[in-house]
Amino acid sequence: MTDHPAVPQGWYQDPSGAAALRWWDGARWTEHTQAAPPQVPAPAPQQYAPQAPQPPVQQQPYPPQQPYAQQPYAPQAPAPQQPYPPQVPQAPVQQQFPPGGGGPEGLLSADVLAVNQDFKWVDISTSYSVLDRKGIEVGSVAETGQNAARKVMRFVSTMDRYLSRKFEIRDAAGVPFLELSRGTKVLKAKVQVARPDGTPVGEILQDRVVTFGSFDLVVGGATIGHIQASWSAFNFTFTDHTGTEVARIGRSLLDRVLDVAFGADYYYYEVLRPMAEPLRSLSLAAALTMDTLLKPDKDGDA
Repeated sequence: MTDHPAVPQGWYQDPSGAAALRWWDGARWTEHTQAAPPQVPAPAPQQYAPQAPQPPVQQQPYPPQQPYAQQPYAPQAPAPQQPYPPQVPQAPVQQQFPPGGGGPEGLLSADVLAVNQDFKWVDISTSYSVLDRKGIEVGSVAETGQNAARKVMRFVSTMDRYLSRKFEIRDAAGVPFLELSRGTKVLKAKVQVARPDGTPVGEILQDRVVTFGSFDLVVGGATIGHIQASWSAFNFTFTDHTGTEVARIGRSLLDRVLDVAFGADYYYYEVLRPMAEPLRSLSLAAALTMDTLLKPDKDGDA
């Protein structure tokens, strides 16, 4: 008997080749047979009938579009503008100063000022105080821009009077509000007056080359005032552009004696009429430096 691999029992094709099925019991073939099931032919491939060409689809013409009639633009009436209420101008903030005069106005608004140049054995750096009619210090005057060499020259000679000089007029707090500068003297002295920020105020010009001259107060080339000087009596008259007297400088008899005896310069500046700017500042600048920056030498040169 032929050995076969372990095949499960079941109906299989007859090994003799007959068109039948024989039973396999799992170990051997048996005598049991049965007819083989009929063979089902494979389905033939389906044949498709050729498609007749379809006539092209005729596109229906669109009806002509009617032109769009643009509606005329109706101008819009401007909306009524609400009027703004008028702006009330704000008053400038005024700086408040303590009683007794403070700030530049303590000097500019005073009707009488006393210039107090105390006696100094050695006057290396010029500085002095300015008082009001009550004797309260409302400002000061100081020379600036002096280096060590200039101070030595001033101590040993008088040559510095021909060189450039600078002065500051300060308020009671020591804050400068006017600056005076005189260039090197050639023929006539010219003092330029400006604000600390460099804004020019005007010029004080000597009107004569020789002799004890007077001064013109000039702004932008135009003379707005004049100072008529009497140096021997130390009397000065300030006038405006119309020739009207607006201020004066003078000394008392006692002050003259003290000046001759001790060299203590003390004089008064009196304002007779209100002055507008820049005449007010120029007059004040000249008055407070009359005996220092503007004072002539023995030859009469300022």
